[in-house]
Amino acid sequence: MIRKYVIGTLSLGVFLAFILAMVLMVQLHRYGIAVDVARLENLQTWAGDDEQRQAQMQQYFERCISNHRDPEDKRSPEHIRALYQCAEEHGSPEIAQVVRQAPNTVKAPAPLRWFW
Repeated sequence: MIRKYVIGTLSLGVFLAFILAMVLMVQLHRYGIAVDVARLENLQTWAGDDEQRQAQMQQYFERCISNHRDPEDKRSPEHIRALYQCAEEHGSPEIAQVVRQAPNTVKAPAPLRWFW
């Protein structure tokens, strides 16, 4: 009888842990998308109507974003560091700063922020 309750409790715990892991994975994916959108919006705001800044931003997108798409490791730390370096090399130090600050403008949803 006790064994039945222990197995039931463990099964419920494993199921709840699985559900929490799935929720966190979905939220992490959505957070990544929100950061990408924030980067784009911040860069558009930074460039404004200035033609030189728009040209720098265009070069950044052509050299760093269009050619830097690897769905396998898009969110890996190495990819993000490479993205920052590419922004400095092919955009400008200002673009690199805007790209680095974008994650600070997005608030992670709960329960993801509890683990962040």
